[in-house]
Amino acid sequence: MKAQSGINQHFSMSRWSALLALHWADNRKRYLLALPAMMGLLLVWYCFLTIMDRFDPLDEGMQQVTYISGLLVVGCLYASTIFAEFDSKAKAIAWLSVPASALEKLLCGLLFGVVVFFVVYNVVFYLVDIPMVRLTNELIARQHRVWPGGYSVGPSKIYNVFTGKGDDPMDQRYHLYLLSYLAIQAAFVLGSIYFTRYAFIKTAVALLLFVLFFTIFQSRIIERALPGGFRRGPFFDWIKGDGTLNVKIIRISPLIETALGFLLLYGIPPVFWITTYFRIKEKEV
Repeated sequence: MKAQSGINQHFSMSRWSALLALHWADNRKRYLLALPAMMGLLLVWYCFLTIMDRFDPLDEGMQQVTYISGLLVVGCLYASTIFAEFDSKAKAIAWLSVPASALEKLLCGLLFGVVVFFVVYNVVFYLVDIPMVRLTNELIARQHRVWPGGYSVGPSKIYNVFTGKGDDPMDQRYHLYLLSYLAIQAAFVLGSIYFTRYAFIKTAVALLLFVLFFTIFQSRIIERALPGGFRRGPFFDWIKGDGTLNVKIIRISPLIETALGFLLLYGIPPVFWITTYFRIKEKEV
């Protein structure tokens, strides 16, 4: 009985379902208005590209840039409002008084902010992307299949977020852009409850300062600590070369490299989510 009581104290499906219904009732107008706004902005952008580029406006690379950029900007902006109740003291007190545990509140925010948003964003993107790519392919077929200089233009392919861009190994093999987005968005989720006002701006500034500090740390400390002639290579490599084929490469253990790579790819979002959970508990206390 004690174990059951402990479980119910942290998570109850009926209590969580009621919290989801309450969250939807409070925010459905904002969510529903965001759908035509995203679709309209994407449509305007694609129309602009089609007008500016008569030969290949929506190739797979441009679709990739549009998808990732929109996902990053809109997703992080939305994530910074997940716990927007803390913008004012009255809303914060009302939110903290909701009879739900910190875990249930976190899972509610992640469900709407991470899962539902990602699904809806993909639906909106492809509702605009597929017909616009087909339209531009038709325009190219009717007007010109050959660029100036004799370069033949084939029909553009639909960018597939799940398989990645064909000539981009980081996207196709590792889904690096999506994983990076999840990590950055998780930071904005934490920022939405850590910063009481202007969460999006403060979180963006904090991330930029972190990137700046990390870059200076690598270039001014790590680089200078390396043995003479060595420099940092990609990932976990250190390279010594004189511009010829005489190159020496030092690598860390494959086991350590695999573990570090896994943590960098998949471990950052859970760390931010767990930190958000403890931040919610601190707010409740």
